Amino acid sequence: MKIKSIKYENTEQEWGFDKIDFFDLTLLVGVSGVGKTQILRSIYSLKRIANGSSENGVKWEIEFQTLKGNTFTWKGEFENIKATNELIPHFVEDESEKNKPKIIFEDLNGSNGTIINRSAESFLFDNKEMPKLNSSESALNILKEENEIKEIFESFKLIILRDHTQKEGGRFSGLSVEKLKRKYDSFEKIKESDLDTFHKLALTYEVSKQTFSEILNRFIEVFPQVEDIKIEPVRDNEFSNFVFEATVIQIKEVGVNKWIPHNRMSSGMLRTLLHIAEMYLWNDGTVILIDEFENSLGLNCIDVLTEDLLYDESNIQFIATSHHPYIINKIPFDNWKIVTRKGSIIKTFDAKDFDLGNSHHDRFLSLINHPFYKQGIS
Repeated sequence: MKIKSIKYENTEQEWGFDKIDFFDLTLLVGVSGVGKTQILRSIYSLKRIANGSSENGVKWEIEFQTLKGNTFTWKGEFENIKATNELIPHFVEDESEKNKPKIIFEDLNGSNGTIINRSAESFLFDNKEMPKLNSSESALNILKEENEIKEIFESFKLIILRDHTQKEGGRFSGLSVEKLKRKYDSFEKIKESDLDTFHKLALTYEVSKQTFSEILNRFIEVFPQVEDIKIEPVRDNEFSNFVFEATVIQIKEVGVNKWIPHNRMSSGMLRTLLHIAEMYLWNDGTVILIDEFENSLGLNCIDVLTEDLLYDESNIQFIATSHHPYIINKIPFDNWKIVTRKGSIIKTFDAKDFDLGNSHHDRFLSLINHPFYKQGIS
């Protein structure tokens, strides 16, 4: 899918943002605490709503295009159930169905008119009255098997949040790659699966040597000290604390005899490998939300990963946040969205609407010194 625009409000937490228009590559820039991460999490919350989650006090409107080129507008609102204790979320207090927030209204419109029109009193699908259905679930989830809705429901599954503020290394997979191979026995099946990048990469190592070789060569461009990578189950005594077979990524460095497992790789090295892999393994139409793109990366990693974002030719949309001057400088200012916040209202502005100079260097310096940017939160 491609997200064209989103408007979002959380009445429980009393914050929101006006309509934001997105590009194929959008870089959200602004001072810390201004709301960049909140924008990404809001987008991801719409995926949860599409999948049946009940999000207290959320009101939204999103315009998007599916892989088939069809454009839709989906909007709605959940009631705001006041928590008895503001520090305890409502879903912790009571998980029962009767206490889940209910949908106040929900509309889905396409080029041929209204598809879904839903309120507390009625539920119309293609102008036909529907029986009483779960009022705490989105119509997209309820009707996901219908031909008109399936294309839309599948689109929201393509939204992925990559939070690089969280540690990515140090974990091993207990899933058997041999068993997964029976289900995902071709590269196309691997790409189309809902598996995470770790398992997709492990399967690609087994199923598509050519693709894995391309990933390896790209990785070696960034880390020339690496000469090979393997992904295999490990049953060595070194991993005897595991009661199951552990799938481990291992690298071989020039002049080093012992293979290095991924829990001993630097976080930047592992992140770079997974990111390069993702450029090959993501489905067309994927929307990638990347928070703090530069986190734990060295300049050599940042350089190649930024190039991947800029010159990716697949049908993928990137929405990222960054504070790093090198990243901001590398990405054309036409793709910048300056994020500001006044009280609880987040606003974004196109950088191209400001006079930020002619060169990349001039534009970055002008950006960080611009009163509008420096003001940030007011």
